[in-house]
Amino acid sequence: MEDKKLACAITMVKDDYFFLERWIGYYGALFGRDSLYVVSHGGDPKVAEIAQGANVIAIPGVFNEKFDAVRWRLLSNLGNGLRGYYNFVIVGDVDEYLVFDPKTGMTLPEFLQKRRGKAVITPIGLEVVHKPELEHDPVAAQMLGPRRFVRFSSAYSKPCLFNRPVSLSRGGHFTKEPGLKIFRHLYLFHMRFVDEGLYADTLAKRHAQVDTIQNSDADNMISWNWRRDTGRGDPFLRASALPVVDDFDLSDDVKQLDTSWGPRDETGYYGSDKNIGGKLYTLPERFFGLL
Repeated sequence: MEDKKLACAITMVKDDYFFLERWIGYYGALFGRDSLYVVSHGGDPKVAEIAQGANVIAIPGVFNEKFDAVRWRLLSNLGNGLRGYYNFVIVGDVDEYLVFDPKTGMTLPEFLQKRRGKAVITPIGLEVVHKPELEHDPVAAQMLGPRRFVRFSSAYSKPCLFNRPVSLSRGGHFTKEPGLKIFRHLYLFHMRFVDEGLYADTLAKRHAQVDTIQNSDADNMISWNWRRDTGRGDPFLRASALPVVDDFDLSDDVKQLDTSWGPRDETGYYGSDKNIGGKLYTLPERFFGLL
């Protein structure tokens, strides 16, 4: 049997064309488009067009109160299956990008080539947040540079990189792997708040989807980020109003991930205590243009 390929990346998408173009461009440049797997919810022809050269898997556009659970079961099982052909598997949403710090002098593929042994790896989660009063340019070919402020988030410190069997929770936030494996220079950039207008447009689409569900259990099964009335206010406005600090020292955040790690409940999943940062770090220029 031929040697396995280094890594593949898996995502699922429905009408997120902006992020899909960038996801395909980023991971395609790292691993080749033939190592990308795009699950197309509803079989949108435009998704297939953007992802040309990648492996597009069209599935029915069924959307009900079980959507999130079914979606992540599919992604988890697909990732486990592809381990037979790749040394590493990356699983995440289309607005999430795994980046190895360029100050190390290594790329993400070079980092993976140096790994030995089986592991489920958790990157440091960073949400890129648009500050409209400071950042006037739109995001186009580049996201980092036009946007330079990030918030630490334990919720996006997700076990998204693995070379052993995993059971991913809904949202991909947790696994049943009891050990925490963090590398200080490995980050997961989450782009939900990368642009105020783009966020508003995407949220309107998701609200419209959720509105089609009549089942009263939907509030418990669909991500609260997609729901219309959560009682939590506007998450973008809360994030963009956070104070900015002129540093990128994440040591306390990483320490909290480590020291609070443990079983979540009786489900068998492991994770860290919730820690959504109360400030915006300033991203060093070495990251500009990577995404």
